[in-house]
Amino acid sequence: MARNMRILYISSKKNWGGVTNWMNQTALGLENRGHDVHIVAHPAGRFVRSASPKLKIIPKKLGMDYNPWMIAFLRRFIKQKRIELMVTNIEKEVMIGGIAGRLCGIPNIRRVGREDDFNEKLRVKWHHRWLVDRCIVPCNLVRENALKRASWLDGSIFRTIYNGRNPVAIHRQDRLEQRAAWGLSEKEIVVGVTAQLIPVKSVDSLIRVFARLRVHAPNTRLVITGEGRQRGDLEILAKTLNVAAHTVFAGYSDAPLLSAGSYDIAVNPSRFEGFPNTLVEYLAAGRAVVTTDAGGVPEIVTDNHNGLIVPCGDEEKLLENLLTLIQKPELRVALEQNARKTILEKFSEDIMLDDLESFFSQTIQSK
Repeated sequence: MARNMRILYISSKKNWGGVTNWMNQTALGLENRGHDVHIVAHPAGRFVRSASPKLKIIPKKLGMDYNPWMIAFLRRFIKQKRIELMVTNIEKEVMIGGIAGRLCGIPNIRRVGREDDFNEKLRVKWHHRWLVDRCIVPCNLVRENALKRASWLDGSIFRTIYNGRNPVAIHRQDRLEQRAAWGLSEKEIVVGVTAQLIPVKSVDSLIRVFARLRVHAPNTRLVITGEGRQRGDLEILAKTLNVAAHTVFAGYSDAPLLSAGSYDIAVNPSRFEGFPNTLVEYLAAGRAVVTTDAGGVPEIVTDNHNGLIVPCGDEEKLLENLLTLIQKPELRVALEQNARKTILEKFSEDIMLDDLESFFSQTIQSK
């Protein structure tokens, strides 16, 4: 086990996304393992409102680029708390946190969620080269695509650490209570998606497929867990297709594994991903999964083994696979069993935290 470390996370985003979720999960996991973790987070953001109360959160807005007051604050904080390592994500966090880190002589690890954080712009190149020591990516494909987008990147500083969740068993009573909260019964077949309600997640595509699915399987219901700017448009689409009465917009959930475990079939319809944390949650909850092949999905899902894969945007294939899982419950059971095995063997939270501890410790020692 790595020695106890003093770590600072910086999260300037207001919305709760994949990297924010990762920061919350890993910070809590590291705290539980005896490390001292602090998080500077946007005071009006979801992190401050929804993160675990066990975490030490400092509500601070980064402000303008190169904000000298925030750099000075971080420098004082790092020295006061004897921080040994910093974790950042987006460019503003890199520039402000990175400068404070350089002034204090501590390493800055950038957690890269998607390859489009990089390009050939001089500003992006300068910030990354001079203010970032190492990078964590959630899958190999993100690293490969980042190197294609930005020829100046040093691939040797990247480390793949997969998102992880320990498998959970959702008790029948908890599942019934969650379904009751959605206004649904145990007898109905629930097709569910947990996602930010933004265009790239293609929840509109799933609603269109669901409208066609009900023609063949009228006992199905659709649950959409999440929030985002597209919600109003999606609600209008459900009404237009006459499935609003059979569709539940559940909103944000602070218990995503319970939501996932209360679906019968979990869907990831996204057309662009890095490595979807939601998919890990589906498998950890032991759900039968239908997913597009976006991003690093094939690094965790093998078609007809622990899920069914469809090409991005192929609504016909998505409909076909959903019907297959409804009509073949024995296939659903096989996928669910293999989903749990996949998590235990390669994608558990324990494995993720072991890898993270090792990587952080090596980075501190090398600095």
